[in-house]
Amino acid sequence: MESERTEAEKVTIYTYLTILVGYRRFIFLNLIGVCLIVAILSFLLPCWYRATTTILPPGGEALGLGAASSLLGTASGLAASFSLPFMATPSDIIAAILRSRVVGEAVVKRENLMETYKIKSMENALIELFSRVSIRVTPEGLISLSYEDKDKIRAAKVANRFVEELDRINQKTSSSQAKNARIFIEERIAQTQNELTQAEENLRRFQEENKTILLDDQTKAAINKAADLKAQMVSSEIDLNVLSKTFSPSHPQIKSLITRINEIKKQLGILQLGNQEENSDAKTVLDVPFTKVPSLSLELARLVREVKIQEGVFELLTQQYEQYKIQETKDTPTIQVLDRAVPPERRARPKRALLVVLSGILSIFASLVFIFGLEYFKRSKKKNPEAIERLESLLGAWRKDVEDLKKKLSFRQKKDTS
Repeated sequence: MESERTEAEKVTIYTYLTILVGYRRFIFLNLIGVCLIVAILSFLLPCWYRATTTILPPGGEALGLGAASSLLGTASGLAASFSLPFMATPSDIIAAILRSRVVGEAVVKRENLMETYKIKSMENALIELFSRVSIRVTPEGLISLSYEDKDKIRAAKVANRFVEELDRINQKTSSSQAKNARIFIEERIAQTQNELTQAEENLRRFQEENKTILLDDQTKAAINKAADLKAQMVSSEIDLNVLSKTFSPSHPQIKSLITRINEIKKQLGILQLGNQEENSDAKTVLDVPFTKVPSLSLELARLVREVKIQEGVFELLTQQYEQYKIQETKDTPTIQVLDRAVPPERRARPKRALLVVLSGILSIFASLVFIFGLEYFKRSKKKNPEAIERLESLLGAWRKDVEDLKKKLSFRQKKDTS
């Protein structure tokens, strides 16, 4: 039984080889014909050129953060507009801005692409524009932008235009954010200056009335700590005010700032009233509240603390004011280009050799399907001619129905014309 099965397998393999040898000319001629036709057609296809520009990873200042970048790291206020994740890198943010509508419209208008591509509406122009653009962030953080066009010079110009518009929008956004922050800080500086003047006057008057009052080292340390905490709170409030103009209230960075401000207020309350928690082992020498200082010393401590706080806040606000003032007027490029796009020397597509090879492989596969199907039909006709006749009769019925339908349609057309 096993020998008969082996013999049948040998006959089957031999049969396949016989069929291939018998149709070898058909397979060869079909392969040559298809490859020649595809090669000729590939020369008739228009050539497309791809120009590529590469941008270095941006820093926080390039994203329009200014002084707030020290607190928020590499996140940008623009990120909220593009629904980026909280852990998005600066390169991801730049890539998202490049894909934005505001950049696309600027490129279309500056390069007059609606007239070039013969498109009437801006929506269709943007669809055509971004269908030719490829933006990729490499593992190293570099941003690669490629643009394809039938004109190699225009491909390079449009790719470089994307970077120019990105830089222009970044400068505009950074200047706008810096201006808003500067105006807000100006108001805080004026308010703080008045409060500092009043605090200094109160301290001077108290010292003239009570010349012998001195503060111990523990109280001085608590005052310095309170002044430092107050300065941190004001800094966080400024950052919150600046970033709330672009971030949504539910954004994690806004929540983080609010939590930071609340914690600082809690620490200031401990310095004022003492630590109310039951775990007294966690207390330090700075946890002694101002309310437990003797009466005259307490009044002096409060006055000195107020002066220290206002001095620290005023110094911090002045520093940030100068930073935002410089950022508002700065017109230096925010984007660093590693490689500018140049007109490519070689076409990107069509890849003629690849098309010919793929078409040759497909032609061989189609030839094999055809010849084995044809041989199977012939053998089936010899083994079971009745089934083949029934199949031919069914096909004949379909042909008859198609011919009748054609006659009816032609008759109606003649009747309508008459």
